[in-house]
Amino acid sequence: MQLPLGPALMEAPEGFPLFNGVRDAAPDAWGRKLIDRESLRSQGRPATEAEFLLVSQSGNRIGALRFGPTPVAVGPVLPLQIDDRLTHLGDLEAFQDLVDRLEPDRPLPPRFIDFLAPGTDLGGARPKGTVTIDGFPHLVKFGLSRDRYNMAAVEAGCLDLCEMAGIPTCARQVIRVGDRDALVLRRFDREEGEGGVRRRHMISALTLLGAHESDRGLSGYADLYDGLRRHAVSGDHGEAVFRRMVMNVLCGNTDDHYRNTALLLTERGRYELSPLYDVTPTLQSLGARNLFLHLGRAGAGREATLENAVAAGPSLGLRPERAERIVNDLSEMVGARWRETLRSRGASEQDLEMVANSFSEAGRRVGADATPEP
Repeated sequence: MQLPLGPALMEAPEGFPLFNGVRDAAPDAWGRKLIDRESLRSQGRPATEAEFLLVSQSGNRIGALRFGPTPVAVGPVLPLQIDDRLTHLGDLEAFQDLVDRLEPDRPLPPRFIDFLAPGTDLGGARPKGTVTIDGFPHLVKFGLSRDRYNMAAVEAGCLDLCEMAGIPTCARQVIRVGDRDALVLRRFDREEGEGGVRRRHMISALTLLGAHESDRGLSGYADLYDGLRRHAVSGDHGEAVFRRMVMNVLCGNTDDHYRNTALLLTERGRYELSPLYDVTPTLQSLGARNLFLHLGRAGAGREATLENAVAAGPSLGLRPERAERIVNDLSEMVGARWRETLRSRGASEQDLEMVANSFSEAGRRVGADATPEP
């Protein structure tokens, strides 16, 4: 998309530290934090942008890209390197201890090096790592002692609701690690194949749209839809994107940034939306709740209301009456079931009250047959 094969030298656009397609393979805040701590420990200085991308060749990296000193060899590129290691279920309590030590910047545990490879290749701000379960890689999202609610239980419940809304989602489970819950997601960028587990090439909406990570408010869901029409396999992408957008409104998830939408390369050389993998309520007590992306085309508005969701329908290829019907059906479903669904994943009554305002749109109706609010 940004890097067509050819003999010419290419440079990343001004203001972009890397081409987006390469940036997708680099870690986000959590992985960068681990690499930075290792660089300070071993080199006495913070890591560079190149080191964030190239120090780990563990194979845990998102997608299928790997790097090496020549076009034909995967291997060390820089002096700072992280050994290839895997984490297993029995290691998770030690990994959780590492997470707790890194948060207040306490001294590192002796086994810090053991968790660099499984933790540095993954995106996102929250602590996570790859763990092998029955020979297949899974992503573990760890809890933090400062969390205001049970993140694992609530996120698993939100993904359950999205699945009920007809959206393909990651296979998941909530497990106990130490004194708190963790969320385990089966990695969708890996698949069983001849000879074992194979990587699948993946890009994010960042690459699909050629956007910059800081471009909050410069793109909308309709831009994502247009990108899918150009580069994805055939299908009803408008309704698929619309349902995701509506569920972000209903669950109060404002973290719908570019790297939280992924696309997987198919054997036909075109892309398909990955299963949904990151939906969490954003705690906010007062004021309007704005999504990262506009509801519709850029400039349409980012306020997370059902009315704005319906208004976005035509820009995603939906007739107004179809958009209204989907919004009201999903709103009714989430309004009736969100508490029991989160509770079934282990959320406490205190957790439910903590996130209740995030579900304030759920249960409402829009359109001519809407029931007036009390």
